[in-house]
Amino acid sequence: MAGAAAPASRGRSRVRIEVVDQARTRDLRRAVLRPNLGVDDPLPGDEIADAIHLAALDGDTVVGTCLVYPAPCPWRPGERPSWRLRQMATAQERRRAGIGSAVVVSAIEAVAASGGGTFWLEAREQAVPLYARHGFMRGGPIYVDEQHPTPHQRMWQLVKSR
Repeated sequence: MAGAAAPASRGRSRVRIEVVDQARTRDLRRAVLRPNLGVDDPLPGDEIADAIHLAALDGDTVVGTCLVYPAPCPWRPGERPSWRLRQMATAQERRRAGIGSAVVVSAIEAVAASGGGTFWLEAREQAVPLYARHGFMRGGPIYVDEQHPTPHQRMWQLVKSR
């Protein structure tokens, strides 16, 4: 996973996926997911000490990211271990080039390498096809709530340990 070139070129330079410090992905996460927050405002996941922060790097530039961490799945509460994917972001100008897929594949590999288990997320509605292509299943209807003012879909899959 770390340092491997990912099949995310489609006419652009290839990217590699690496585990990085959360600070390295903050600018992209803020720009894509929380543009209303200030530079020094905390982002979701920054406080999780055992989170695995993945970055798609084109040279030294972060063009995609997500974080993965142990967390119980709210709609599958008895399943352990459970892992959550959160803060998935791809640079606007690099979308539809396979970078999101490369990050998701690396996240699944990280969960498998950490013992596997239920891997879950809450996807923005427009991202559901991306996750479905990588084996995630729907966990109920599309929803909107206070925490998710844009339509979201709960999704999950079982990841085998490797």
